[in-house]
Amino acid sequence: MSNSHILATKLVIPDISPQLVQRARLMSPPHASRLILVSAPAGYGKTTLLVAWARELSTPVVWLSLDSGDNDPRRFLMNFIGAIQTQCPEFDLAIPDMLGGKPLAQIGEMMQSLINHLCSLPGRLCIILDDLHMVSEPAVHQALAFLTENQPPQLQLIFSSRSDPPFSLARLRGQRQLVEYRAHDLCFTSEEAEIFCNDVMQLDLQQQQVAALTARTEGWIVGLQLAAVSMQVTPDKSGFIDNFSGDNRHVTDFLLDEVLRSRSAELQDFLLQTSLFGRFDAAMCDAVTGRDDSRRMIDEMERTNMFIVSLDHQRIWYRYHHLFASLLQSRFRNAQPEREKTLYRRASQWCDKNDLLIESIDYAIRGDDFLGAADLMEKHGNKLFSLGQISTVLNLAKNLPQSLLAQRPALLMMCAWGSFYLSDMVAMESHIRAVANCIEGFEHAPCGSAERAMFGQLSLMRGCRLAYNGDIDGSMTQLREALVSLPPDRTLHRGAAVYLGVIDVVIGELDQAQVLFEPHTSIAAFKHNVLVPITATFGLARVHLLRGNLAGARQVYNKAIREAQAANVHKLPAFGMLYIGMGELAYQMNALDEAQQYLERGVEMTAVGMEYVNTWGRILLAQTRMVAGAADAALDIRTETLLDHYAGGRFVIDLPPLSAAIGRLWLGQNRIEALAHWVELTQLSIAAPLATGRDAEYLVLARFFLQTKRMDKAIALLDVMQPSADLGGRRAVLIEIGILKALALQLQGDMNGALVALQHSVALAENTQLLRLFIDDGIALSGLLTKLARASDCATHAHYLLGLIVTASAATDVMGKTALPSLFSKKEKEIVTYIVKGNSNQEIGKALFISSNTVYSHMKSIYAKLGVNSRLQAIKRLRELQIDC
Repeated sequence: MSNSHILATKLVIPDISPQLVQRARLMSPPHASRLILVSAPAGYGKTTLLVAWARELSTPVVWLSLDSGDNDPRRFLMNFIGAIQTQCPEFDLAIPDMLGGKPLAQIGEMMQSLINHLCSLPGRLCIILDDLHMVSEPAVHQALAFLTENQPPQLQLIFSSRSDPPFSLARLRGQRQLVEYRAHDLCFTSEEAEIFCNDVMQLDLQQQQVAALTARTEGWIVGLQLAAVSMQVTPDKSGFIDNFSGDNRHVTDFLLDEVLRSRSAELQDFLLQTSLFGRFDAAMCDAVTGRDDSRRMIDEMERTNMFIVSLDHQRIWYRYHHLFASLLQSRFRNAQPEREKTLYRRASQWCDKNDLLIESIDYAIRGDDFLGAADLMEKHGNKLFSLGQISTVLNLAKNLPQSLLAQRPALLMMCAWGSFYLSDMVAMESHIRAVANCIEGFEHAPCGSAERAMFGQLSLMRGCRLAYNGDIDGSMTQLREALVSLPPDRTLHRGAAVYLGVIDVVIGELDQAQVLFEPHTSIAAFKHNVLVPITATFGLARVHLLRGNLAGARQVYNKAIREAQAANVHKLPAFGMLYIGMGELAYQMNALDEAQQYLERGVEMTAVGMEYVNTWGRILLAQTRMVAGAADAALDIRTETLLDHYAGGRFVIDLPPLSAAIGRLWLGQNRIEALAHWVELTQLSIAAPLATGRDAEYLVLARFFLQTKRMDKAIALLDVMQPSADLGGRRAVLIEIGILKALALQLQGDMNGALVALQHSVALAENTQLLRLFIDDGIALSGLLTKLARASDCATHAHYLLGLIVTASAATDVMGKTALPSLFSKKEKEIVTYIVKGNSNQEIGKALFISSNTVYSHMKSIYAKLGVNSRLQAIKRLRELQIDC
């Protein structure tokens, strides 16, 4: 992951003055504790203490300085993972890069994957989060709470904050895994105060004077520092100490006046003006104040301990102590309120020129330059979206006057897309209405004009919105309008074509879908919105899968992944959809280990912001583990909860048939009550014509009828489904229809009809590699397949399928070890005996008095019946089945 989009100074342990008070009593934080919390008001030396710890610890230390920008969950996650990579470059997650293109649904989803990666770190690691109080976003608190509750054993956390975290630490306290440092722990003792006043600040105070000052400040470090700075220019130190009293607010106001009054007018003005900004460098200060000597001013403040903090080792970026900055800002606003907006606007312009995008917009808003802020958002919106700053952009847009927003259709569309990515359909609909009002009449503008293109984007948004609700006809109408209105060379035009292709797949128009997908699968052709080619790739692969061309589907996926790797975008979360698709193919090809690997990777990559696809991947993974006999095949509680949410069918126009996958899983788990609930939710009508685009769900419904002994209903439904699937060339659907029809007819006692139906499916499946459709129903099909294997035009493939079924059944102890030998002829049984012993074809021929060619011919038949391609595979398969004939 590249950290170029993360402010480097947030990840660097700050520099501190070498003239520090050595506080031995605080310098040994417990190494065994899981969490150390340093919680105290401003000015108690929390950051200084953490820096000292960081430099003394033998454990590698990760540092992250938090600020208000980390209230955006996505930015926080980027910064958090980027900080870890400063010490662990190998900590190479898909999560950060994929945040750029998709919404963040539940931050806790990502934390599970992140913690799993942390568990794999080779050694101990200490993570320090400084200024936790700067974060108020509940989603970030949720992430940190999840981290503390599920903390890997080799990880130590250290938090500093002005207030306690808003999440419970009771369990850690109860386990004595939490160490807390409070204000009374951090305040200076009399001895430390004396060292500070006399050795560091060189005030030459008597012991009783130090004691009095310590008592007045109650050991508050910043209070002592403010007093010491004032006394550096005060001749009557005794008088100053005698009059030094009052509560904190009055004391700090008094000291601030004393400090500023002792400084030059130009330094005072510089302090007040630059206090408005969270961070600054000399160039920014020159631009904002109109000076050309800001570097000199900063150096002077550093030399005289003017509460300035260096943010990097190069001493380029700085900030003021938070309390000091707050007091300066208050004084500035009281003294020169008319200048504040001017300074913010200058800062905005400077940040824009220096690629500080969020700050440029934020400062424009603070300066009431709402028009400028809107211009900046439109100028930088695509880049901010590509960096994953969707939440930040939307939050900034909320600060713009509604009257201005209503006049900016491009900005409204940006907000609408952002709401769509974040699944906030109410907000999206509101923005769409606002756009429609704003561009009324643009539909009549000539094609090629900016006005018509804007109407085209509105049509695309409307099409996506309608598709989200399952309105296929309405969505297709809007998408076709978008294709007419949008310039053909623009990404949005391509996106409309791909989305229309998605709908064509759903309704079974595979030829038309392929025409729409193929021109848009090139990853290299899209610089920013890779979701378009990813969706086109997934759609094209699904077209091949439905046609039974699994090799073609795999080729499409592999090509896209190679291109993504070449473009270094292969770790974006949307690519996880392709890995899940590869897992689905591998499952159907009966390569269960390979399927599991692909699915695990895809599920991990889509864990954030792709809830729909991620849930589909989790179901496929659970199904794969279940048929492989894994002990951990069950879904987690969170995923089980989501199943009810998605079980009802068309939540979105779906390439991944999630609702059907849910029903199929529940069938496999024999959860009849849950499946009955699924049937109720889907509201599938079985009267012709069937609901458009719901083949996968209807196949599950037919299975439900079979499982509940309603064969007539199952056969009637399958008969209605078959003509449409045949006309659309959906071979995979036709194969499963034939399998289910054969099962139903067999249960009714119509063996001839069952054989005809199954023979048709077996013939269709030859050379498709669609194997699990047969294996998953293997026990019920084995008798019919045995008959087909002995006398039919598809005997070879029937033998092959039967071998796979017996192998899978034996692996789960469903069928006995004698099932397979019954398939072999007498001569084949003799040859199998020699194969198990490891004899060569020549040796077998000599032993059985037959030619090598005859042995070879028998071997081909045995391989087909075992479902293998080589002698080694055959020996392994026979030994697995404990077959020695």
